[in-house]
Amino acid sequence: MNCTLALRVLDAWIDDELDATTAGEVAEHVAGCPACADLRDRRVAMRSALKAASLNHPAPAGLHASILRRIRNVAPAEPTRSAWQWWQMVALGGSTALLGALGGWWIAQPQATDGLPEQAVARHVASLMPEGPRIDVASTDRHVVRPWFQGRIDFAPVVRDLSAQGFDLVGARLDHLGGQVAVAVVYRLRNHAINVFSWRVLGNAAEASRPATIRGFNVVTWSESDINFAAVSDTDKAELDRFTAAYRRP
Repeated sequence: MNCTLALRVLDAWIDDELDATTAGEVAEHVAGCPACADLRDRRVAMRSALKAASLNHPAPAGLHASILRRIRNVAPAEPTRSAWQWWQMVALGGSTALLGALGGWWIAQPQATDGLPEQAVARHVASLMPEGPRIDVASTDRHVVRPWFQGRIDFAPVVRDLSAQGFDLVGARLDHLGGQVAVAVVYRLRNHAINVFSWRVLGNAAEASRPATIRGFNVVTWSESDINFAAVSDTDKAELDRFTAAYRRP
């Protein structure tokens, strides 16, 4: 069991929908994988919040009386139309409640392709927090960092030695982005951290060399073959562009 396989069945495992053998394999993997354990905790917290939240909203105090007045004022010659208007109101009320519930659920779900730069910034910021995700393999040697992911993900991450250009390799970790397992390779330029996220393309590919500034952080996204990339840092745009060019070199 690796992170990619575990993520595919994580929700079913949380909902106790897996057979005993698969459930045991997922449990064993999550117990030894901080990234998947973090994702499990987030999914469990989300489910608890949705169960605790009240989705029933009482109608305004005057609505009942207003509806009764409308019914009484309808001419007898138009029973079909007035009945249709009544059921329209009932259907509209039910549809509004359903859409509200689904909207809250959808917002709470991690999105696979929408807002990827924003998600990358959020994960970058989280990595800077004391309680944020830790580096799983800390090394300045790319020949130590890259092999660590063998058997944990189903693609080979790009890890380059860019020290000659002033970008020191710090290490890497398993993370999650776009609702799936991602690799975060960490570099440092003076006092600035640079996270380079990579993950498999399952939906839309990231736009080629798309720069953005979000919450004061610079972001560059692109895709190569079937892998999406996002580089995030609070260093200035010119330095991040220089880093990205070096990282993407043939």
